[in-house]
Amino acid sequence: MNPNPALAPILASLARRHSAGQLSDPAYAAGYFMAWQAGCHGRRYASRKSKADPRPDPASWFPRLLAADESALRENLLRDFERLHFLEVIPNVPLALAAWLRGEWPLTLMKSIPAPEAVLRMQVAGTRPVTVIADYARALRPVLTQANGFAFLIHDLEHAYQFFHDPGSHRAQRCLFRLLLQAVREGRFDGYRLDPVFAGRLDYVMSDMNTHVLHSLRFLSAALVGCLLSREGKGEREMLSEAAEAELAAWWRGLGEAWRFPADPVAALGKLAAREFGEKEAALLEAAVLAAGDEET
Repeated sequence: MNPNPALAPILASLARRHSAGQLSDPAYAAGYFMAWQAGCHGRRYASRKSKADPRPDPASWFPRLLAADESALRENLLRDFERLHFLEVIPNVPLALAAWLRGEWPLTLMKSIPAPEAVLRMQVAGTRPVTVIADYARALRPVLTQANGFAFLIHDLEHAYQFFHDPGSHRAQRCLFRLLLQAVREGRFDGYRLDPVFAGRLDYVMSDMNTHVLHSLRFLSAALVGCLLSREGKGEREMLSEAAEAELAAWWRGLGEAWRFPADPVAALGKLAAREFGEKEAALLEAAVLAAGDEET
């Protein structure tokens, strides 16, 4: 990605207007997206969905970003998000920005990267962060696992889509995140978080895994198994000792009881890493997560 030299003052102008209260959070984030996209890809930045629409012109966007007031900018952005395909950007990203601009998805603008547990708390509250790195020089450098600040914005918007686009999935994710937050606050992961590999995987579940409830639980189970195997000096394809299996079973049983699961879902939790885990266990766990998570709403 080779940014246009004109990009730095555009981003600085957007940041100043946002700080002065002239741009809302979603308009700032969407303008930041459009500036990067047009500034880095030039005439290739987007293609029209319909030949009846005018060809996209990146040169026209810089004056609009500098001069347009909030209302005009929002109108221009929404029109392009509806009519254009953006180079190297999946459709979920402009869909998320458009939903935020219309006030349909309550995303939270951040200017620095929140810690994983902070993201977990945000998701429990029904929002997700969208991080905008305002400093141009900093935005050009890698941000966590992403190549730069723009890539990190795209990453956050992809997760926003996964969190909000399906109401049933959104509800289930919030229920599970609420239960995970309870477990974190009770210190149930503390002993295992001494293992940096497990700690990283737990952070991933808390902040970077907007997927089906069962996928998240099975990922967490695999992370726990990996932690116990590492403690025993074994590779991840080896078998746990009987003592480690008993510890894992007791841990899941304690967690299920803390979550007030009935006996059958508690037993299903203990089978997450086993071959006999099937559709019956999956249905039991999904129902239990929804019931227990909703109770805490």
